[in-house]
Amino acid sequence: MNDPTFSVIVPTYNCESLLPRALDSVADQTVDDWEIVLVNDGSTDGTADVAARYARRLQDRFIYIHQPNHGCSHARNRGIDVCRGRFVAFLDSDDEYQPTKLERQLRLFDLRPELGLVYSDGAVVDLDGVWHDSGFDALYPMARKVPYEMVAPRLCVCKGDLFDYLIREYFVWTGVGVVRREVLGTSIRFPEDQMFGEEWLFYLRVARACRAGFVDESLSVYHYQRGSLSRTDKRRNALCYRGLLRAIHDTFDDMTRGQRRAVRWNLGLLGRQLGYKAYRTGRYSEAFRHLAESFRYEPGARTLYHMFQAAAWRLLTGDTDPEGHKPGVQDLSEVVR
Repeated sequence: MNDPTFSVIVPTYNCESLLPRALDSVADQTVDDWEIVLVNDGSTDGTADVAARYARRLQDRFIYIHQPNHGCSHARNRGIDVCRGRFVAFLDSDDEYQPTKLERQLRLFDLRPELGLVYSDGAVVDLDGVWHDSGFDALYPMARKVPYEMVAPRLCVCKGDLFDYLIREYFVWTGVGVVRREVLGTSIRFPEDQMFGEEWLFYLRVARACRAGFVDESLSVYHYQRGSLSRTDKRRNALCYRGLLRAIHDTFDDMTRGQRRAVRWNLGLLGRQLGYKAYRTGRYSEAFRHLAESFRYEPGARTLYHMFQAAAWRLLTGDTDPEGHKPGVQDLSEVVR
């Protein structure tokens, strides 16, 4: 088989029941010059049996890798390292493509060969099963602020620096992006030390390395999954998001003053949110730490005042409750948003 136009990398972990929907959405593309790279990240369910069925059906258009569980970033990176396509696309195993996804993005690449990244809008199905036609409209207002030139109906080339907008808000999620293989080279990979929102840092690195465009159509479908950590453990998410923002702050040391200000503002806001929620649940030492970090990134009199409040209560109470819960007080994981 000659090298395909597209490599679609699908990491999966214990997603046996949903995986066929994802794989079929690739097989049903209106462009048929693709390969699937399925990376089984240590699944303990019937994922291997599903993979065997698709291997028989798709033959040399299907690459299957089984590895111990290392996380989705490691799995995606393993796929990047073995894939053969000129363009690299990503699909999580609980999501799906619309039939014209690859065709429409390839059309923009063909019209503007200087582009290294083409992303798109995507539909979102929330936990109640409600379909939202546009993630850009429903979730990511910054996506609509990116200036662009329309070179064909709904095919848009970003004007200026996509990085300048993407650094301010996450709006290119995993399944909507397609990247030229040479842009990734041997250095641009998903950060394996991040457990939440790792694709944001990945696409920031891509946006810093090349010009970008987008298809103003919903070409992927993102399904919220009930019971997943990303939906249920709000406190964990907030702490992981803080780690991600720190990594962004430290990775791009040549950001403009405005870009660095945007990241620091987000870190300050998140620190205040974590601090206030910890304070309300009697976790005064934790509240002080979060508020102190918030003040470091985004100084303000109100933050400083609440820092001293938390410090005072810490001294008065000894902060003796290790879990930080008080009778009748809502748990932090339910209120961090």
